Amino acid sequence: MKNLWMAATLALSTLAFAACSSETQETDTTTANVDTELNTTAAVDSTLNDDKRAFMGKAYSISTQQVELGKLAVEKGTTDQIRNYGQQMVDLYTKKLDELQAMSGQYSVTLPQQMEDDHAGRVQELRDKNPEEFNRAYWDTVVEAHKEALKDFEDNVKDIEQTDNTTFNLWARNTTKEIRAQMENAMRFRQDNKN
Repeated sequence: MKNLWMAATLALSTLAFAACSSETQETDTTTANVDTELNTTAAVDSTLNDDKRAFMGKAYSISTQQVELGKLAVEKGTTDQIRNYGQQMVDLYTKKLDELQAMSGQYSVTLPQQMEDDHAGRVQELRDKNPEEFNRAYWDTVVEAHKEALKDFEDNVKDIEQTDNTTFNLWARNTTKEIRAQMENAMRFRQDNKN
């Protein structure tokens, strides 16, 4: 009886071990397939045409401008609404800059070291406003900056097929939606401050 019990235990242990080994092998195969798919996608999504490469640099300048405008709102704004909105812009566009930096490595794109002249000029013009006119000037400036950014992004994404889900194209489409939402908020706040 003791031998029969040991034989049964050994048989069950062998079956359990075989089942675990088979499950592990399936998991390893599935993981390998996912890794292969990711590597294939990344390999396909490693180049941009010249227009997209140039736009990546413009998007970096736009995002840098928004961070700087946001910092000015936090520093010089006289209402909580402006300071909070400015901080949201700093947070959102700092994230955008980080994402662009990561993508620039993926696509071998060199990003600009400074803002484009019109973006830098807009920031400087707002920086020069005196405290009495800052709030109104901020809303006007940020609405115009969003409008221009939205136009640039819409021009860039209009030819992208909805099924083209490469890293940069997804990023550009999502950022376009975020810019539109931020512009609408800024327009509403500007209107509130005129009343």
